Amino acid sequence: MEEERKTKMVRMKSAVRVFVLLACALVLMGCKNKEKEQALARAAAAETALTKAKADLTKAEGQVASLKEELEAAKGARDELAQQVKQLTSERDNAIAQTQGGREVVKKLGTQLSEQTDKVTVLQKQIDGLQKTIQDQLAIIKQQQATIEQLQKIIEDLKRAPAPTITEPNAVTTGQG
Repeated sequence: MEEERKTKMVRMKSAVRVFVLLACALVLMGCKNKEKEQALARAAAAETALTKAKADLTKAEGQVASLKEELEAAKGARDELAQQVKQLTSERDNAIAQTQGGREVVKKLGTQLSEQTDKVTVLQKQIDGLQKTIQDQLAIIKQQQATIEQLQKIIEDLKRAPAPTITEPNAVTTGQG
């Protein structure tokens, strides 16, 4: 598009120069007054066209400069966006890596939890077995305490009973005697 404008401008400049040269050539040839006036009028028209063409050229150059500025601004924005995309991509990749790491940790913790649950189950069975053993032992202790109390009672009864005499070594005390 810019090349088309340049080509048009070059053509326009060339056409204006040709008109100016023709006007000057006609004036210099010494045409009659009428022809001279026409030549001057054409020269004036050519000069006006040249001035307009210069103004159009200046305007077009200004537009080209403005478009160049816009292009540079667009390139800067594009570069900035590319940098942001690069940064966001890096952040995304880091987040994915962290997520993978987190998944591995969760999986590992799940495995550990399962192992701990199994251990707790085994320990609970041991505790239940030990509690049964304790209950059995308590029952045995109760029986033994009852036996001890009976034996202590018998011992006390024996201490109160009269001592057997030597002549009667095999005599049994019946308490009537």
